[in-house]
Amino acid sequence: MLSIHDRRWSKNKAELINEVAKGTGSRKEAQATADSIFDAVGWMVFPVSENKNSFPTEKSNRIVLFLDLRDSTEILINFEQGIYQKTEERSESEFTYEKFISDVHKTSYRELYLGHENTYAEIYGDGVMGVFPEDNTKYILENLYQLTRKMWIYNDSRGVGVSRPRIDIGCGITVGTVSFAYYALDERHHAVGHCIHEAARIEGVSGLYDARILVSDRFLDFAEGFLNSDPRFSSRFIDRVLLKGFREPLTLFELLLDNDPRFDIKKNSVPLYSEAYSKYCEKKWEEAKEIFYQIYHEYGLRLGAVMAKRCEILAGRSLTPDWNGTWELKDK
Repeated sequence: MLSIHDRRWSKNKAELINEVAKGTGSRKEAQATADSIFDAVGWMVFPVSENKNSFPTEKSNRIVLFLDLRDSTEILINFEQGIYQKTEERSESEFTYEKFISDVHKTSYRELYLGHENTYAEIYGDGVMGVFPEDNTKYILENLYQLTRKMWIYNDSRGVGVSRPRIDIGCGITVGTVSFAYYALDERHHAVGHCIHEAARIEGVSGLYDARILVSDRFLDFAEGFLNSDPRFSSRFIDRVLLKGFREPLTLFELLLDNDPRFDIKKNSVPLYSEAYSKYCEKKWEEAKEIFYQIYHEYGLRLGAVMAKRCEILAGRSLTPDWNGTWELKDK
């Protein structure tokens, strides 16, 4: 049976229905499956065969976004163990992990406009990647705002945590050159470029920094004008790092949205964090550690505890005189 993860989707809903019916023997079930897939992303996203000339062959600057459902393994196990209780309106068999993750992808695609003809998108298990034209910065910010707003509305709704999972997402965004390589194996184009891996790595460490949307300094340069002109958005400096497998360091920032309950808390912590980070770069470990722990205790931000523990680690190391605070990340 075809699923939302199947890359052989048809350009035509009738063809898709016929394909699904072969596997299920049920025309009715095939119709429902096709409706669900087309509602979620539309036929443009994963066609059976592509026009090999429809993708640019030259490298071009693109914005790359990775969005991932956090704690997805725990959610899957909870489904398997029947943790989420059935309700009067819905039987246990009607709400499965497959249905849940399909709904998550459906919402992501819809709110981020990943089915747009100028946008490349691909699903990776419980996450999704979007590759956008570089002039889409304003739209990406707005669409992320709407997506996270819907997440908070869902999490505040009745039954979440009891009959339905609570949702949290992590997001990594960067900018760089992308090309598209055609793979005969699956008859599809795939995005190729240094920044594809970079966006995935950034998303992967967002949880470490207690950040929902983590971006590179290159994306912040693109977005700064919009951020400064719209009070719903802000940003804060996070760290200078060398991502796992990379050779050049980059600077990480958190993109802040005012629909997040901790928006003001994080903004208000910026001056104290800047002071602590300056002490950290000056190798004044005890002073930096004390301020980082102050951030953790007074603002409730785990980033403070992470940086304080790093000070303890670095205090026992011999660093070069030109060290500028860059930390080499060991995990993806």
